[in-house]
Amino acid sequence: MAGRLSKKLTGLTGLLTALVFIMCAARCDDDKPFASQLLTFVLPVSIEPTDSVLGVGDTLWITTETSDSLFEYHTQKKYKLSNFDFGQTSIGVHKLVDKNLNLGNQLSAASKFNTVVEIGEIEFLGETFLDFKYEYDAFTKKYLLKIGLIPKEKGVFCIALLSPDELKYEGIIDLGKHENGATIIPVYDYLFFPANNGNNNFELFKQNCLDTSEKYPENYRDYNYIRYGTFTFSVVE
Repeated sequence: MAGRLSKKLTGLTGLLTALVFIMCAARCDDDKPFASQLLTFVLPVSIEPTDSVLGVGDTLWITTETSDSLFEYHTQKKYKLSNFDFGQTSIGVHKLVDKNLNLGNQLSAASKFNTVVEIGEIEFLGETFLDFKYEYDAFTKKYLLKIGLIPKEKGVFCIALLSPDELKYEGIIDLGKHENGATIIPVYDYLFFPANNGNNNFELFKQNCLDTSEKYPENYRDYNYIRYGTFTFSVVE
């Protein structure tokens, strides 16, 4: 998955070069030089069935089974992150009711679904978002999740996993030193959840929602989120 994703997104990586390293002469709390490195870990998600049509009462399964050696978007490397608390990670659910509106302005629709949890935990269920936690398997060294969404009404819906506002990696991930001797400090950027490795019914999304990724392709967060992180489907009787 990492190789295929790398090829898709490598054009954007060059745009980030100036942002990835922020060099400073000294830290505010000591006199040692440091460099900061943005980190965006990739946690693939499988959404099944992958077909674009679902029936009322059917179950859409959102599943993750990924190693704790996580692929990182900016550096294109893997880093070990064992039994880490990813904070307030969410599943966003929208009903697409107007093709001229962007995704954030579509109808909140988490309440249009019943939920079932087989692996992991739902900590909060609101109008738009379901906050969840992964289960960490210490034996297999994997992060696991299996949550089912059962639609209660027909329509066109879009789901996507969203990052928490803040995570702290310093003291957990050791990035070593820069070539100038500066300690490299890991800095949270966001989490990226590619859905089905790009098999996400994106044409259906564009038919029912404003595609903001085409307007601002240089905004790599929104571009990746809309193009690769969403999953769109129709629910019929």
